[in-house]
Amino acid sequence: MHSQSGKRYGFSEKHRLKSKKAIDLLFKKGRHRSCEFLRFRYLPQKLGYARVVITISKRVGSAPTRNRLKRLIREALRLSGHLQTRSFDSAVFVTKPLKKAPSLAEVQEIVDNFFTHLPDEST
Repeated sequence: MHSQSGKRYGFSEKHRLKSKKAIDLLFKKGRHRSCEFLRFRYLPQKLGYARVVITISKRVGSAPTRNRLKRLIREALRLSGHLQTRSFDSAVFVTKPLKKAPSLAEVQEIVDNFFTHLPDEST
């Protein structure tokens, strides 16, 4: 069934990192990792699910290009299933222009690679 907002499958509000305090802490104490054109900054937390903020630099391209890239990243994160099973705050960046627009499959592969190499929260 559809939720009240009319979206059937969305990137839920609880998975969006919006608090300035949490974002500042992420940038102050978080670790970082690069996977191809995506950069990740992450910090374990104890909520039981992941929260993400996505940032695309204006250098990447026009507004429609940046918006499409954000949609691809959100969809790859949603489909990965890791948002439900991992407990961390994360920022995803794209800072450099891309030679060609990636497909959803390419973005999914990069996101899965990041989660595969993400350290366990208990360590």
